[in-house]
Amino acid sequence: MIYFATSRESYDRLAASAVWPPATLWVSLGVLAPSELAALRAMGMTVTDFTHSVDPDDADEMAEALATIREHHPGQAVWADGSIATWQ
Repeated sequence: MIYFATSRESYDRLAASAVWPPATLWVSLGVLAPSELAALRAMGMTVTDFTHSVDPDDADEMAEALATIREHHPGQAVWADGSIATWQ
């Protein structure tokens, strides 16, 4: 499963869950500090940070972000801020 956090709150919820640490994590710009990103990568986690902030309340931004994730991980389930979306 691919995990995508658009806010610090959703990241913290994920980090406190039983699935932590995920193998693959995507985050919106600004969710994690550069040092946090480096620490996660040093643990062996694949972390991709968007070059822009993704507003979870903007359907177009979320659709674009999820399409980008889908390009990199076709057919994978994506956890996005607590919801799961799948592509066949």
